[in-house]
Amino acid sequence: MPARPRRSPAARHGLAAVALAAALAAAGCTATAAGGERPTSVTGGTPAAADTVTLPSFDPASAVGGYAPGFPAELLPTPEGATLLATSAQPVPDSTPPTTQITLNLSSALGAQEVLDQVGGLLTGQGFAPVSTPALTGLTAQTAWTRQTATDTGTASEALLVGVLDDGERRLVSISGTVLAPAGS
Repeated sequence: MPARPRRSPAARHGLAAVALAAALAAAGCTATAAGGERPTSVTGGTPAAADTVTLPSFDPASAVGGYAPGFPAELLPTPEGATLLATSAQPVPDSTPPTTQITLNLSSALGAQEVLDQVGGLLTGQGFAPVSTPALTGLTAQTAWTRQTATDTGTASEALLVGVLDDGERRLVSISGTVLAPAGS
């Protein structure tokens, strides 16, 4: 059997982007069923059970290519030269002062340490301080940051973890944690 030709990394990334776009388009095109529930599967032209395909569900508190509602964009702007991939923002129930769990996903052509330095500069400028990080878990590099923010209703303990994965052509960056909820959230 002849060997299959290997696709270049760019072609693999292109195929992954097309698959993601198709999944997002399909998820965004579902109708709302009676009672306000969204269907979680699509059935083909015949009623056979094998024709049912389950689509991924996407959290309404997330956004692809932009900032999710309630995401503190002024706290974590997209660093220069980076591409914003996705964000999410979920209020933490019954937190005083109000806090939000966030995730910011980026892509960057900078090296892993350059990305950490760039994000670290943004966080330091916002009053965060670096703390020791947990053991590496398959990431190329990571840092952790905290700050205490006094408000009228108490002090918010904020923490962010910055993880960088080097895929050879670019660095995929994830910044996740809990921060003070933006005013008006």
